[in-house]
Formats: sequence, structure tokens, C-alpha cells
Amino acid sequence: MAPRTVSKAMGDTIADKPVRTEPDIYWERAGEVSYARAMFASGAVERHVNGRMWGVAIEIAEALGIPAAGRVLDFGCGDGAFANAVLARRYRAVDGLDKAEAAIARARADAAGPHVSFAAADLVGLNYAALPAYDGAFLMGILHHIKAAAPDVVKAIGTVTGRVVVLEPNGDHLVRKLLEWTPTYRRAGEDSFRTEELKHLFAAAGFSCRVWRRINLFPNFTPAVVYRMLAPLEPRVEASRFWNALCTVNMFGFARPDAATARPHGAGAA
Repeated sequence: MAPRTVSKAMGDTIADKPVRTEPDIYWERAGEVSYARAMFASGAVERHVNGRMWGVAIEIAEALGIPAAGRVLDFGCGDGAFANAVLARRYRAVDGLDKAEAAIARARADAAGPHVSFAAADLVGLNYAALPAYDGAFLMGILHHIKAAAPDVVKAIGTVTGRVVVLEPNGDHLVRKLLEWTPTYRRAGEDSFRTEELKHLFAAAGFSCRVWRRINLFPNFTPAVVYRMLAPLEPRVEASRFWNALCTVNMFGFARPDAATARPHGAGAA
């Protein structure tokens, strides 16, 4: 029997098309050209930032004990870049869900193999009962785009997996919060969480924070010349308990008590 893809599991529930908001339109257009081109001012910065975040995501997944032979969910997968370039090489089965149909079309076109499946879905109104059980889920920058619904979404995610790797903008960063008032950030629906706010959100859903790391010194709009000048400083900034407040990204590993015990992971363990 052929393995059930997430598209088949969701059936007709993913075909519903709710009213599109301004952020929906923004991310549809981003999906048409690729998220990398839409979000970054420099290819060099994009390769560094995404490579760094994706690598740390896998380190956190290892710390949580997500098995390489397992099935994982990329929730809010965008154009599938992370799923196809990283997750597909590591896990037995990868399912990606995102609301932007143009992004899903790009993800499918670039699919890394038959073990990778993508489906368009309203992540807020999703029928989670139609999803299979997962060994882990990756929420890479999606929750702050659905902030009002995030508490319910996280609780629902907890019904299909006990281990979650989360990437979110550092909402404690003053400059970041100011940027969210600019037209570009507002069109994209940016509204970041403060660190403790996000931890409490997962705690309310029965998860404990096993890993917390602050990384990445470079906003997406950083010019290549500035990136090359400051790149040598990034490891020192990340390692400093004081200066890492300047980092733009929070990364977490959350687990429920019924999941396998997470392994300690260096100084970043929460």
C-alpha cells in the first residue's frame, strides 16, 4: 500500500479558500518568486541566515530526540526550501503545509522525492484530526503571522506530535518591534512574540522548553557589504548573555511530558 500523503489525508478540507488578507497577498507573491528573493536584499545574506537557522533547527531536533527515521511536519513551510533542502535529506517522511498556494506549487515543483508531500491549507482552520501522528514538527517563523490564533494552533499541534522545533523573530529586540510598524513589515503581517510570551504560550499547551537559543545578527535587509564586515562578530555576540539581545532570532525546542526525554544540548538548554 502506498504511503498516505498529507494531501490525501487532508482531503477536501484543504480546498476551502477563506477571504484573503493583505499578508495573504504578500506571501502569495513571495511564493511566486521564491521566499529567498522576496525577503532578502542580498543572496549572500540569505544563504548565511537560512543556512545558520536551518542548521540550528536540526541541532535542536537532535536534542529533542526526533528520530532520523521518523515522520515530520513542516508547519508553515512556505515555498518548501527548508523541507526540500534539509528535512528531506534527514527524515523518512516529510509533510509541508502552508496557506500560500503559489508557495506550495513551488514546493511541489522542487520536491526532493516521493517521501516529501506538500498541501495548501488554512493553518488556522485546519482539521488536525485528519493529520497523521508525527515524530516532530518544525514551526519555522509561522506563529507570529497567526498570532491571535497561536494558542489554539499550538494546542492542536500537541495532538499530533510531542516534539516541536520553533523559530521566531526576537520580539524583545526594540529595533525589530519598531520595524513592525513600517509598511513593508505590516504588509507581511509581522507581529513578533516576546521570548517569555512564547514560552508561556507553549507551557499552556502542555509543552516544556528544553532548548532556547538566540542567533543571527543580520536582519533580512542587511546589505552584503555590511554582512561581510560584521560576520566575524556574530559568534561572539551569540555567545554573550548580554550582547545576544541584539540577535534577531529566537529558536526553541519544546517537548511534551509524554514525548521521549530530550537530551541536554549545551549552554543553550533552557
